[in-house]
Amino acid sequence: MNILLVPDPTSPNGEDAFCREIAARAPARGHSCATRAACAGSLEVDAVVVNSLQIASLLAARAAKVPTVLRLVDSYVGAAPETVAAARAYALACERVLVPSAYLKRIVVSWGAAPERVGVVPYAYDHIFAQQIALVTMRAARPSSFGLVTAGVVDAPNLPGFETVLSAVSRLRLDCHLAVIGDGPALNALKARAHGLMLDASVTFLGELPHPKIMEYLRAAKAYIEPSGLQGFPSLALHALSEGCPVVGVAAGCVPELVTEGENGLLFRSGDANALAEQIQTLASTPGLSLKLIAAGVRTVEDRSWDATVSAVLDAVESLEVRR
Repeated sequence: MNILLVPDPTSPNGEDAFCREIAARAPARGHSCATRAACAGSLEVDAVVVNSLQIASLLAARAAKVPTVLRLVDSYVGAAPETVAAARAYALACERVLVPSAYLKRIVVSWGAAPERVGVVPYAYDHIFAQQIALVTMRAARPSSFGLVTAGVVDAPNLPGFETVLSAVSRLRLDCHLAVIGDGPALNALKARAHGLMLDASVTFLGELPHPKIMEYLRAAKAYIEPSGLQGFPSLALHALSEGCPVVGVAAGCVPELVTEGENGLLFRSGDANALAEQIQTLASTPGLSLKLIAAGVRTVEDRSWDATVSAVLDAVESLEVRR
């Protein structure tokens, strides 16, 4: 088959690894690939794979009557009704929708998609810096302030999760500092909450940061806190595992599909600041726990290989009734 891959222009570091890895492996399955926007040229192809909801490319593929596979990562939970309606309409118009979690599959099926047209494809990541185990061991044992990182879009749906993190930090009986990465319309409300909890000296709001800078903060932290679980896949939690940063995640949405309590991370009940504080305290005070979670986290990342992801994508493409 002749496949057109449409990369996501918002990919970290300006490179769409999803399309890159498909293009590299597709010839072994007998397929040829081109990579560009579908609206930027002729569509004399058998199928189009669009990474993320790119309306112009989806419309071009539909106009050319080319079977289309959409990879969807955003859950659109809490988005404006018109935004959710648009996502639903464009997703349902595609022959296949590929998602990174069972949680997101349930959302797309609730939009009206037939379950057999929605496939769960593993979210792959191949940058594992925690293999530098000597550095990770030194950091885990470092008797400095217990550095915490949390991140995400600070909007109305995610605000309760961030407020739970702040409430947990205010309860901690240890020397710690929280870095909040992200921006959004509810950021001022979150800052006011931190001030009300007298956390001005314990919390730093960093705003939006480029991907490499976020990785630096994860690399230096003692734990990453996943606050909401509302996204289609907790990609930053996976990145944290790759950096040797233990994850403490909310037991909701997509997070439990990545984090297993006590094995490769710790979980807390949504909205339960006491439970979160207890998990952070446990991580800080239990000898050997951090290193155990780091080692299991690295194995988790290693299991999410591009071979499995690309194979699942090409299986979906090959199932299409292509135009001849």
